Amino acid sequence: MTRRVRLERDTVWLSAADMAALLVGLAVHVVLTRAFTEGDYGRWVLLLDLFYVTATIVDLGLPTLIGRDGERLGSAAHDLVHRCIRIQIRFALPMIVIGGLLGWWWVGDSTVWLVASIILALSACVQVLTYAHRAALRALGESRQEAWVRFVDRGATAIGIVFAAAQFGAHPIALAMATFLGPLGAMFVAIRLGEKRLSNIEFGEKLETSTADGRALVHLGLPFLLAAIALVANVRVEKLMLGTLSTTTSVEIFQIAWLAFIAGYAPILSIRAVMLSWFGEVRNQRVKMWHRAKRAAILIAVLSVPGFFVGGWMGMEALAIVFPDYYEQSVIVFSWLLFAWVLSLLASVPLALVQVSERPLRYAALLWSGIFADLVACWILIPDSVFPAESAAIAAIIGAAVVLVTASAEAWRLYSTPTSSTEVEP
Repeated sequence: MTRRVRLERDTVWLSAADMAALLVGLAVHVVLTRAFTEGDYGRWVLLLDLFYVTATIVDLGLPTLIGRDGERLGSAAHDLVHRCIRIQIRFALPMIVIGGLLGWWWVGDSTVWLVASIILALSACVQVLTYAHRAALRALGESRQEAWVRFVDRGATAIGIVFAAAQFGAHPIALAMATFLGPLGAMFVAIRLGEKRLSNIEFGEKLETSTADGRALVHLGLPFLLAAIALVANVRVEKLMLGTLSTTTSVEIFQIAWLAFIAGYAPILSIRAVMLSWFGEVRNQRVKMWHRAKRAAILIAVLSVPGFFVGGWMGMEALAIVFPDYYEQSVIVFSWLLFAWVLSLLASVPLALVQVSERPLRYAALLWSGIFADLVACWILIPDSVFPAESAAIAAIIGAAVVLVTASAEAWRLYSTPTSSTEVEP
């Protein structure tokens, strides 16, 4: 027997874990801004963002397949998780070396930064390797256990960085090793909880993912891989463009505002992750799907109003208290990012509907359309701007608006004309 996925309950679990982890992460960045000299903090941020984007290739879209089909697969989900991890490990090994060298070539200036880059690339890849078991837990209604994995990831990293900064200061290798502690601990916890839960499942349906070989799984996961890279790049593209078109000081200002923004963006990702499994349960029953979509849309619309005002006030207060040296400029950037947050939240339901459709490649295309619009806006707005970080935030709004409009149009096209089924949601 498995627990049923519940939108409200599971979203609360994952959002609570994300919020707790983000508060811990905020403390970490306070430590880092105090430890690094001017410019080096921006270099560290660029390395982390680069590796989060490149390591997503190791994802291959396979955890999304697990999250979508895990509940219906039943006992076959256990084997699917193992097959996915074996494939991912083969991709992770070369990515660690290539990613480390790429990061050092881009922002490093010494052998110390080369070693740190390789360690950070390893850390990012190990974090991705936890996704298969995390997705299985979520699909089986165990978001509370996935929440624990997320918290271990951030908590262990925070403890390690605080210790490393206290003992070694802003030494890149020591801080990189501390960053690796979180993903490593999360991997062991995810495997332990996931294996225990998966071994107790019986029965299930026979789906295309039940017996697909490695090549077939990679093919099935390709649309979700493109989407996964887009999801990671979507909240980092502005910083990467600032690092390319402006200075690391602009990256630092944007990063501080981004920390307040991402505290509100994490629940959006949690909602989308839960909706993937929730919609996936009825992906072949259009009437039930549309009913669940309307229910989710109402919930999200209601949450957006207090989220904008209360979340905005809390974010500004946090910036003033935690980062007083950056407050004057970062609060302007954060104010613009609030509008991008609302647009991203409203896009969650149509994006999830397209994601579980028979053509998930369109889901990836929607996300990439937003990133492309964001990139073009950054390219136009940043170079001649007197305040590049603010221009990057405006570009984020443009990208989010493009995703909302295109995703809504596509979801309406796919699901607005129900079949003659008389199914109703229990």
